[in-house]
Amino acid sequence: MKRDYQRFFVLLIGLLSVSLTYANEQFIKEIEETRAIYLKSVDGNKRDVRRAIQHIKKLARKYPKHPLVIVYKGASLSQRGGGAGGRPLNRMRDTEEGLGYIDRGLRLLKKHQLHYLEITEAQLLAAFVFINIPDTIFHRLKEGNHLVKKMLAHPKFGEMPSSLQAGIFFAAATVAEKFNDAEKQKEYLELSLEADADGESSKGVKAMLKSLAD
Repeated sequence: MKRDYQRFFVLLIGLLSVSLTYANEQFIKEIEETRAIYLKSVDGNKRDVRRAIQHIKKLARKYPKHPLVIVYKGASLSQRGGGAGGRPLNRMRDTEEGLGYIDRGLRLLKKHQLHYLEITEAQLLAAFVFINIPDTIFHRLKEGNHLVKKMLAHPKFGEMPSSLQAGIFFAAATVAEKFNDAEKQKEYLELSLEADADGESSKGVKAMLKSLAD
């Protein structure tokens, strides 16, 4: 159940570039640090995954009801489930535990009046987990697709940071790939590149477009 590092890298580059205007200054610093630590863990290195989990658990104790923090906690736990090694049953349990936290965070989004960028960040992070875990086991692709469509249809989509738009388009391309729709995958990858042509994620998107053309 090892995740695709390159895909998560494109996602996190988008999130790292988001301008956080929705929270207090201390929280901004803490969530930025959390993103950076999580990004380092997505290649499945056990030490980095453990560090991410420890860091986010500590943050969750400070913000026990904050939806975004809870979603990050779930995503970090799902990383442990997606790593190589260990018993398959234990890794499956880790992923299921992570999904439980993500579900909780998404439910709490409906009960809190948060800035739309904060909501979108939580939804995008959840969507990438849902669409990149094996659907034959966890059955989350449909839910991930729903979240992606919701973000694409957001009335303020055009006002979002270009890197975040690129990340959402990239998520849509990943969904299209899962449904074996190469035409849609190419279309969304091109939109992702157009949205943030000079961004740090553009190199990865270009490589994927090239692989489709070959």
